[in-house]
Amino acid sequence: MRAGALAIFIIGVCAACHAQKLRFVPVNKGELLARVKTTPASDRERAALIKRLFVLAGCAGQLSEQPVGEGDTPNIVCALEGRGQGTVIVGARYNLGAPGEKTIDNWNSASLLPALYECLSASKKRRHRFVFVAFADHGSDPTGAAFFAGHMNASEAESVEGMVNLGALGLSPTKVWTSRSDKDMVQELVLMAYALKLTTSQFDLNSDAASDVDPFASLRIPEITIHSLTQVNIEAGATPFQSNNYYDSYRLLCGYLSYLDVTLKPRPHHP
Repeated sequence: MRAGALAIFIIGVCAACHAQKLRFVPVNKGELLARVKTTPASDRERAALIKRLFVLAGCAGQLSEQPVGEGDTPNIVCALEGRGQGTVIVGARYNLGAPGEKTIDNWNSASLLPALYECLSASKKRRHRFVFVAFADHGSDPTGAAFFAGHMNASEAESVEGMVNLGALGLSPTKVWTSRSDKDMVQELVLMAYALKLTTSQFDLNSDAASDVDPFASLRIPEITIHSLTQVNIEAGATPFQSNNYYDSYRLLCGYLSYLDVTLKPRPHHP
């Protein structure tokens, strides 16, 4: 299933005063775009397709469904084990918007999670455990994210060193919601964009809007929201899908997650 040559990036990390070698294998562009060509019309179909994509990516034994309260669809969870005790959560909502609700569909981002799993699984020397979660939210309410965060036990919550939240991707070059993101995680994203010669910029969303990072922020978990929304999207709705921007965001995320595996440190715990 994996295609393309091994991508090895060597970047200087000033804070660590030495070079870090990152290994990851992105899915090729044609295959990635074929996966998002069709958007399932119901949440049940979306959950089933994400599960199938995870299996095709190689995540079968660590793939599970987490029922979300009395909801019709579950969180889809895929774990990629690492050598250490720390965990990084990578999440995106896959649900349709509520009837009559003006929302931008996050399907392209949720369906990217299996490809990110595939990209990272090329390396056998991961320090962190990566948990990829497709959240079964309800409309704009982060129901699935809240359920997942709320059902981690104390040990699981303490092991999480960072949460990467994917908003809508493929509408423009990669953006980051800086005002709602951990400044160190933002700095590391910018550094990786520079290393890969890719574009990222700041675009903050409505600070009053509910977000999938909120339940994790309440647990004092550092988080970052990466998206591609612009002011045009906010005012007029989604712009046409831009395949080149989408693939660039994917490659940036592959490198970024690999870099977080090296740089994230155990977070301080508060009583």
